[in-house]
Amino acid sequence: MNQNMRQSTQTEVGLKAKRGFTLIELLVVMGIIALLLAILLPALGRARANAKQVKDSTQVRGIHQGFVNLSIGDSAGMYPTPGLIDRLSVNNQSIPGRGGEDVTQNTHANLYSAAVMKRAFDTSVLVGPAETSTNVIALANYNFDVYNPVAVVDQFWDPTFRAKLDDVANVSYGTLVLTGTRKARQWRASYDARFPVIANRGPECLPNGQIDQAKYLTSKTLQIHGDDKQWEGNICFNDNHVIYDLKLQPEGVQQISVPPSTVLADDNIFANELGATGGDSWLAMVHTMNATGVPTAPIYD
Repeated sequence: MNQNMRQSTQTEVGLKAKRGFTLIELLVVMGIIALLLAILLPALGRARANAKQVKDSTQVRGIHQGFVNLSIGDSAGMYPTPGLIDRLSVNNQSIPGRGGEDVTQNTHANLYSAAVMKRAFDTSVLVGPAETSTNVIALANYNFDVYNPVAVVDQFWDPTFRAKLDDVANVSYGTLVLTGTRKARQWRASYDARFPVIANRGPECLPNGQIDQAKYLTSKTLQIHGDDKQWEGNICFNDNHVIYDLKLQPEGVQQISVPPSTVLADDNIFANELGATGGDSWLAMVHTMNATGVPTAPIYD
């Protein structure tokens, strides 16, 4: 009898020992979890941002390397130039490799589409991992079969590839605008360590290189790697080295002089500084070129 009572008492004690958490204990646990999340989430966010920045750097360098590879087959070491691929007609005939440069062809879309056609890189690497614009999407099904340089209407690249930021763009990056003396001097394998040729695109700036505050603060390009208030991005120079910078006039960029002054000034890489007579680095996305090879209304966002 006593033994049964002892067993019964032990059973009751065991049941009491298996009781659930009290409300206070649950609140304490939830508070600890919330605190840990508050500590870890910013760190995870920074880690993801850093990973995107590194991947983006790799893509920018890879695109430039693709241009360099294509330049090897050119006697002047030129990077792919649409106007020299799809040239002006000769005696009303389109003859591959003959005719003057058709400068109206030197748009951003044609440049990248021509390079993809030559297998310099895949379309997937042309959209940055930190891209913020919903208008920028990778072209999933590039049509290599359209290539026909001897047709009545010749075709050297897929015309469905686009680079119009206010509509559809299949590329994220700002690239050296193919006009002015910058094109003749630097759109080639010059291996110039002071001249940028590709970068995360930046905000629209004034022709004198100054920042238009209203356009700057509303630019979507600040959100790519920055904090909505300051541009940050990867910049690839013509020797294929890449830096990550927070300035529109990065360290190590070739300085320019604006007549009549002979004083060297920092080069804003996102401004077409007219006084530099086209010798400055100007990285943008150009949708159309006029008959004299001057870009019309570049779109930045």
